[in-house]
Amino acid sequence: MFAIFCKRIFRVPRKDYYIFVAQQFGAKQYADVLVRSCSSSVCENVSENKSFTISSYLVNSCGLSPNQAVSVSKKVCFNFESPEKPDAVLKLLREYGFKDAHISRIITKWPKVLLIRCPNKTLLPKLQFFHSIGVPLPVLAQKLSLQPYILTRSLENFIRPLYNLLKGLLGSDERVVHAFMRSPRFFGRCCSERISSNIAILRERGVPQSTIVSFAVQHPCLLVDVKERLASYVDRAVEMGFDVSKCAFILAVRLFFELTESTLKHKMEVYRRCGWTESDINSAFLKHPLCMSLSEKKITANMDFLVNTLGYKPAAIAQHPVLLSLSLEKRIKSRCLVARALNDKGLKKMASMTTMLKMPEEKFLNQYIVKYENDMPELLDIYLGKLKSSCGLNLSPVV
Repeated sequence: MFAIFCKRIFRVPRKDYYIFVAQQFGAKQYADVLVRSCSSSVCENVSENKSFTISSYLVNSCGLSPNQAVSVSKKVCFNFESPEKPDAVLKLLREYGFKDAHISRIITKWPKVLLIRCPNKTLLPKLQFFHSIGVPLPVLAQKLSLQPYILTRSLENFIRPLYNLLKGLLGSDERVVHAFMRSPRFFGRCCSERISSNIAILRERGVPQSTIVSFAVQHPCLLVDVKERLASYVDRAVEMGFDVSKCAFILAVRLFFELTESTLKHKMEVYRRCGWTESDINSAFLKHPLCMSLSEKKITANMDFLVNTLGYKPAAIAQHPVLLSLSLEKRIKSRCLVARALNDKGLKKMASMTTMLKMPEEKFLNQYIVKYENDMPELLDIYLGKLKSSCGLNLSPVV
């Protein structure tokens, strides 16, 4: 009998099959079979009117584009029965400063947010918590729209324990908020137990409390890495000669965290081609670890200008590797033009080019432009690139 029944089923067309199942087993079982068995195209045909309504709602109420709305509607088409639930979610988000752009971004990344049954019991306490510790509402909307999965975490079992750990480590809500603003995904992917374990690893290796605090505030994601990897990064930095109490140590660990070994080797090879020895590479890395994060194009362009135009020796640049991080057009060339113009007019003798290039912006403007604006009012235009200086750039640097 069962074999005969199966033959009867598989002889009918697909559409008639679903109607047959509905008649035989009832509407609920029909929906279950439909969810398990139908393809996306069949789903669209069966729920055409419903999907159209959902798509319209997503466009008109949530700010999604038509293409985004179609994509999201396919993910919620069997649960989205009325606008009552999503209306409640949208109302709550807007009360907490979420604009249409934030809301559309959240829904695109996390469509099921619209299906939350009781947003006042699930979403509201988390929003209230972040605002209560000092996260401004505009910032909260921006960060949560980028990392909406934070809102899927339990407030009592995940978010609050993490906050308590960070508050104990950093000492104030202001610093916890700063860590949240700097790396919101930190609050969605890590747990307090892992952070505690990694902090213990750092302390075992003699890393002082001040440096651990800097890790948490500036690069919190380092504290959620696998503890064996974090230990290897710290050990490598120490073996290279980094002082665990200095900022350069943190930057070195960050570089090891972000870059693969093959990438690091490639950057070292680029520097070798530019004339650096192994000693130069090690010296530059110890002074300014971020020189290894620069692109090959930027390294070669800056090295070429500093060596072939300004007359630096490659080894001298290794003693001041921060020069390679500066903008060639907006910083190095523009400042050199100003310095040469002043020198040619006899207003300011060429001093250390390195000091001048590394000088903070405000200090440079005061000492090289404002101070001489009556004698050379065109200096600012030269600096901003609006006026070409007649002088060349064949300078002999005083390092």
